This record gives sequence, C-alpha cells and structure tokens, in this order.
Amino acid sequence: MKYSTTPEIVLGNIPEIEIPEMQITYDRSSAKQFLGKISSSGDVALFIRRTFKGDIELQEQFIVLYLSQSNNIIGYYRHSKGMINATMADIRIILGVALRSASVSILISHNHPSNNTNRSKADDELTKKLKEAAALMDIRLLDHVIVTKDSYFSYADELLLGLDGVKSLVNKSDDFVSQVEKDLINKKSHNKISIEKLAASFGITDKTEVKELTELAIVNRARKLAHSEHYVRDKFLDIVNLYNSQVNLSHRTSQSILLQQYSTPAPIAYLAGVFCRLAEGVSVFEPSAGMDF
Repeated sequence: MKYSTTPEIVLGNIPEIEIPEMQITYDRSSAKQFLGKISSSGDVALFIRRTFKGDIELQEQFIVLYLSQSNNIIGYYRHSKGMINATMADIRIILGVALRSASVSILISHNHPSNNTNRSKADDELTKKLKEAAALMDIRLLDHVIVTKDSYFSYADELLLGLDGVKSLVNKSDDFVSQVEKDLINKKSHNKISIEKLAASFGITDKTEVKELTELAIVNRARKLAHSEHYVRDKFLDIVNLYNSQVNLSHRTSQSILLQQYSTPAPIAYLAGVFCRLAEGVSVFEPSAGMDF
C-alpha cells in the first residue's frame, strides 16, 4: 500500500532543490608558516611592509592579519586598494574572513603614501566599529597600525580606543604561567575550576589554552627540580610529589587515543635521563611528551 507524502517546503513556497547550497572550506595545509610570532606593533609594521611590492608610497591599501590562538599569523588579506590618500573597508567582509579561517584575533593596518603617520577621524570611527563588531563574535581586534615606508603608528601603543595590542597576549600568558609555578612551589592546590578562574583573572578564557599553559608551568617546575643540586633520589621524589599534586586537566578524545597521543609523566622522563647517564646541564628532547630534562 502506498501513502502520499507532502514534499518538504522551505522558505515559503520555494522547493529545497532550487535553493543553492552554501559551502565554506577551511584549509591551512598549503599555507606557508610565518617564522616567529607577532609580539609587538613593530613586528606588524615589518610584516605589512613585506606585503607591498614597491608600491607602499603609491596608493593606500587596507590589509588585515588573522591570528591563531598562539598568536601566529594564519594569513593576511589585502582587503582593498584605494587612492593616494584614501581607501575603503567593509567590516562584514573582514569578519567573514575571520570566521572562515577560525581566527581568534585580528590586526588591521593601512599605509600612508605621504609618509605621515597621523590618524584621521575616519580611522578612529572604523577602528571603533570593527572592535565592537568583532567582540560580538568573540574575536579580538588587537591593534590598528598605520604604516609608512620608514615609520608606523600603533593605536594600542598609544592606548587608544581600549586596544590591548599584541604584547598583552604574550604578557598575560607569561604572567599566568609564572603564577601557576609560584602556586606549585607554595604547594597551593588547584582543581579544574580554580585554575580556570585564575586564568580568567589574567584575561585567558580559552580552556584549551588554559590547559596548555598549566601543563607548561608544571613542566617548567619539573625541569627546575631535575636540575637542582639535590641527590638523584631526592630530585626524583620531589618530581613524584609534583606529579601527584598537579592539576588534572587531561582529557582524551577518540582521535587522540587512536593516534596514541599520550604524554610521558615527568618522573618517568627524569628516570629515563638518569638511566641514559646524561651529564649535568645536558638537555634532551623526550619525544613522546615534548619535555626537556
């Protein structure tokens, strides 16, 4: 027996088959890696100058840098080319590219062919609007850098419009790691909630970043214990105590289990170094954990 069915209708009376399918691709495999991290407005200016092909003094161009969680450049986008003294920017397109590339933060820049780094009222208004729009999507606008052939102007460096700049990300991460190390020395216990609250006080809210920075602090502390002046047995016991008291932030996915992505505990890594009779001060890369002892 056959039953009649009603065709699926979407968007009023338009059949689904007539609606074009939207496809968005995301592929970093062919991208060349930028050597080093962007850590200052000077780095931004240097990078922007490298994107020009001898025409930095010819016409204004608006360029956007898209950054990953670790502050590396995912890529740059030459958004527009204008006249000798003006160019245009569309916030919707800029943020569309940011979402498509899964960027955590962005930097914007444009050049002044006149070699004058003075900002305009239009520059201020665009920066303010872009910062507010990006914040709605949890994307940070770190800085707006005006570049000339020989100099540059940074909104963040001048403390304008509340932009934190690139340095703030680096400093916050370092400060958080240092605080966790101090808590380890003082034997202050933490759990997942307390360590995430501590990270948030430094402006770090991404849980993956919190996990990685906390692990870095633990490894830093283990490394210092391994290179202390104590006897081997005492150093080993100190590292064991550290291991037993560390925050448990580990989580496993089906993919990580499949690829056997496990970290070797610090006490075992230290014993491996002792077993290999490493001389004091020698640093060895322990491949399964990425630790140096």
